[in-house]
Amino acid sequence: MPRKPAHEQFDTQKVIEEQAFSLFGRFGYEGVSIGDIAKAARLSKGALYWHFSGKDALYLSCLQQLHAIFEQYVFTPMRSETDPVRGVLHVFTGLQTLMQDPRIGKGVAGYWLIPSRPETAPLMAAQRAFEQNCIETLSATLARAQQQGQFDIAGEVEPMARAIIALIEACVVPMRQYTPEEMRGILAALARTLFRAYARSEELLALARSV
Repeated sequence: MPRKPAHEQFDTQKVIEEQAFSLFGRFGYEGVSIGDIAKAARLSKGALYWHFSGKDALYLSCLQQLHAIFEQYVFTPMRSETDPVRGVLHVFTGLQTLMQDPRIGKGVAGYWLIPSRPETAPLMAAQRAFEQNCIETLSATLARAQQQGQFDIAGEVEPMARAIIALIEACVVPMRQYTPEEMRGILAALARTLFRAYARSEELLALARSV
């Protein structure tokens, strides 16, 4: 069977990844089969296996795409922000923007449903590594805010970073149940609550109210 031109291979792979990303996001790893993805992409299973070695490889590719979306909207801007307080705010403003991305419009809760089995260990490891990287990024930003006297979170930097990451997940997992306006309101309320608890000036509280 002759190989397709490079541009056709890329287009087919893109269609597979788009359909798989949406299906895994809605139904999770166990709720989606290779046949489901092939049907959604209007391809044969053989055509799908031409591009991916199997379900695990395809799921990992989609999981990495989800991580890249969070990086794009939340964590890369946080790292590049010179003002640590504004860096912390990227958690909330970045999520507000992320939730308007059409790639996640149908929900991504399924990516938190990886079963614990030997064959899925690489998938779970990838998710844990990403979450740890997010915690470290946020911890470093909170620590800078503490050092500069903007936040009062001495001794609680890492626990607070873990709590904020947990809040991110708590917002993202059920997001299909809320309108974009409702999600913006929830995120704004969380930002104000955090700043009321730890910010050390009225100016910083005013900044949180602008979210």
